[in-house]
Amino acid sequence: MNQDSLSKNTSKTFLKGAMIMTVSMVVVKLLGMFYKIFLYRMFATYDDIAGFSMSSVGIGLLSNAYEVYTPLFALATAGFPIAVSRLIAESITQKRYRDVDVVYKTSKKFFIGMGAICFALMIGISFIYVQLIKSPDSIFAMMTLAPSIFIGCLVAIYRGYFEGQRNMFPTAVSEVVEMVVKVASGLTLGYLVMRIGMGEYQSSGTVFGATYPTLETAMQRLLAYSVAAAIAGIALGSLMAFVFLRVYYAKHRFVPTQEMLVDSIDARTQNETFKILVKTAVPIILSAFIMNISTTIDAVVIQNVLYNTSKNNSAGLIAQFDPKYATELNGMVQGDIKLHTSLWGCFANALPLMQLVTTVTQVFGTSALPNVTAAYTSGDKKELKQSMETVLKLTMMFTLPAGFSLFALSNPIIQLLYGYGFETEVSASILRVMGFSCIVVAASTPIMSMLQSLGKVNLPLILCTMAMVIKIATNYLFVSMVELNVTGAAIGSLVAFTFVFIVGMFLLVKHSKVRPDFINTILKPMICGAICAATAFGVYTLCNHFVGAVRGGFLISLIAAIIIAVIVYVVALMLMKTFREEELLMLPKGNNIVTILAKLHLLR
Repeated sequence: MNQDSLSKNTSKTFLKGAMIMTVSMVVVKLLGMFYKIFLYRMFATYDDIAGFSMSSVGIGLLSNAYEVYTPLFALATAGFPIAVSRLIAESITQKRYRDVDVVYKTSKKFFIGMGAICFALMIGISFIYVQLIKSPDSIFAMMTLAPSIFIGCLVAIYRGYFEGQRNMFPTAVSEVVEMVVKVASGLTLGYLVMRIGMGEYQSSGTVFGATYPTLETAMQRLLAYSVAAAIAGIALGSLMAFVFLRVYYAKHRFVPTQEMLVDSIDARTQNETFKILVKTAVPIILSAFIMNISTTIDAVVIQNVLYNTSKNNSAGLIAQFDPKYATELNGMVQGDIKLHTSLWGCFANALPLMQLVTTVTQVFGTSALPNVTAAYTSGDKKELKQSMETVLKLTMMFTLPAGFSLFALSNPIIQLLYGYGFETEVSASILRVMGFSCIVVAASTPIMSMLQSLGKVNLPLILCTMAMVIKIATNYLFVSMVELNVTGAAIGSLVAFTFVFIVGMFLLVKHSKVRPDFINTILKPMICGAICAATAFGVYTLCNHFVGAVRGGFLISLIAAIIIAVIVYVVALMLMKTFREEELLMLPKGNNIVTILAKLHLLR
């Protein structure tokens, strides 16, 4: 490895890294969705036996386990990998090659310590949290999830190390390995616990040796055990990802050549390095922690509001849904109230579809960080502008058609994944709002990453804090409206992240002193995205009119709508001349694409 090879064609390096990470994250998110959908449908097979919606309550328990885990995991891992990546990129750009190994050794000590602390915190906090959300059965899943924090810290060491060298391959592969193991082992364990426990209850009336007063309480405890077993797969997946990364590091770690060592400045001490990392990481850690803890606070607020509504105004709440579900819903507000957990599970059903979009744009931000940092450090305004425009355009080109289409096709998408029923209707209503939310959430992520790349690490912290206050306040306001109930949570997120996107973009332009081409990076993709969504809705409606009554007709209509909408979207992008020639040359077979489009006069 040498300086020339690292600095050569940074835009192409960014695009390659973004493509690798995007493919891996799409695979990861699809596997994650399959994991949740399989659990939902497995639990749904026992709904009639249990006498309540085990499917949505089970997903609610699963989601509750993450509400404490996510902010603690962010506290342990969110800032340091970015700080490590940024410092390694800076060190290589500034020819401080000796510092790379010092950064690795320093970060290793930090992650091990933080992992142990956050693991202990999750154990202690979980017992308090389950009382706050009125869901004591969530404790089993939370205890099972706790070890994943420590193992995840070990994984973060190596991801930040290689990302700083613009090598996204180990991160991408480790994430796929992690998810494959999680899905395979988690689903197997969850299924076995449910199957064995149900068999035992039917033969002896006990669940793993314990006797319960009613069938409903027995099924509720069995459900909690099954969710906990399914979550155990996460720790196993993280462990396998760590093994892969440790082996990869042993073979591919950065080793400066003799020529590099001659040119290199003397390395900083570990104490000096730690201070630099902390200065960079703490605001990032706090930003991520604040946004994640706001989600946890949201979960407490939302579920308590829904619980109180279920208890004090159950008739008004149930009246908001189709009358054919009245008997089922009434059963969940009698005695041990479970309707609030069920509605929270409906929210969790829609969330992965939104996260599929937002996670991909997080990849763009992560991949862009070393390039933006290098361009800003070297004072290359042209390269900085090009890097910013590339990440913004990729973000908008992916986010806008996806978000608009989630709004337009919310019902058939949710029906395809979760079948029909009360939960489907609620989840579809939430997804319609999330279609717009995911646009501003997804666009905000790379903007925050680029602000951090410019060294403005405090600004995302301030923005996130303000957004947290807005989000909690609006969620409480909207969820309290019985007509909106759980859908109000999606509206609150939309309001909060719209604020983050607008203010974040303003600050990015102000501090970079670079004004991106908003027409080609935002306006044109927005118009094309709207055309894409309108096409998808029109084709689906038309096809469903003719084949909807046929078995699988709605699936045929949905597939046709997606395929035709994608084609229309690509054509619209070409007709509006969204791409520059140099951008297309970065793609595989870029020369051929440029030749064809040039003949059609579709290049800027």
